[in-house]
Amino acid sequence: MAYPPKTLVLGRCVRCGKKLYRGDEYYYCPHCDIPLCPICAKKTFGRCPVCGRQLVRKP
Repeated sequence: MAYPPKTLVLGRCVRCGKKLYRGDEYYYCPHCDIPLCPICAKKTFGRCPVCGRQLVRKP
């Protein structure tokens, strides 16, 4: 019996808790080392909710 391959979870959005998978687009703060989903990044106007710096988009 074959099992379907599991997707790689990179982490969770620090604001809403949504799982971020390997192929998904997400935003990342290089200073705080935290990931955000695209919806939360849009709600925070592209700024980190912790330090206020600009977020970097990861493919």
